Amino acid sequence: MRLLEARQRIGETRTRFATVKHPPVKPAPGGFPHRRASTLPFVSAGDMRELQRSALETFHFDVLQMTENAGRAAAALVLAMFGGKARSQRVVVLAGGGSMGASGLAAARHMAKWGFNVEPVIGEITDEMAPVARRQVEILRACGLYYGEQASSEETLREHLEHADLIVDSLVGYGLAGPPVGIAAAVAELATQSGRPVLSLDVPTGVDATTGQVYQPAIRATTTLLLDLPKRGILEESCRACVGELFLADVGVPALVYERAGIDLDGIFSEGPIVRIRR
Repeated sequence: MRLLEARQRIGETRTRFATVKHPPVKPAPGGFPHRRASTLPFVSAGDMRELQRSALETFHFDVLQMTENAGRAAAALVLAMFGGKARSQRVVVLAGGGSMGASGLAAARHMAKWGFNVEPVIGEITDEMAPVARRQVEILRACGLYYGEQASSEETLREHLEHADLIVDSLVGYGLAGPPVGIAAAVAELATQSGRPVLSLDVPTGVDATTGQVYQPAIRATTTLLLDLPKRGILEESCRACVGELFLADVGVPALVYERAGIDLDGIFSEGPIVRIRR
């Protein structure tokens, strides 16, 4: 069955998995400033969509800039989760075909440069991806980090996930309306079955960013890195088991975008671009 496009070299799978034991992932690494959830401006998916539209149309802040900044922040948090040292730990990046997938692929490039053994898995047919995600695929190909266009069986992907030290979930993001479908749904289910630690970007796949409703399948993240502004649904009790520890990253949107929308950032990122959120 053609499940997804994946980076894979025939005959290398078993060799790559016969490796070193690494220290366990830290779901809530130290070194980041803390913010109380009650002090932060939480927004709906619709609010976030409008803010990002304003950033693009009024301030000409390009979506590629957002995904690059999000990707670097995600890679920085992964590094912290591994104790601040890349030692060829295996990180499987599950990337969808939209801007969230683009962020995950940007993170993959940074992590590979820093010394992680990165496996990008595309949960979408390349020709159907948004331009920003295809751009990141092209960059990874040029860097020799993604070979693509090869069919991977469900069993092969399951094996890759079960031997990962960490899975990065960037399949859907805050735009989810209803349960994940197609390749993304199949990949999300396998990721959940693997039992490996998961860092979800913005919102775990299968969780509604506005209501907190948990669809099936849904990824149970060890840690969630919210992007730009925290989404309202993340605090709902219904999805608490899916979101894990919470962090928030600045993606570089101009402050005036929020000011014009009446949102007070109140120094959220005054101590750095990534903060830990305390419930």
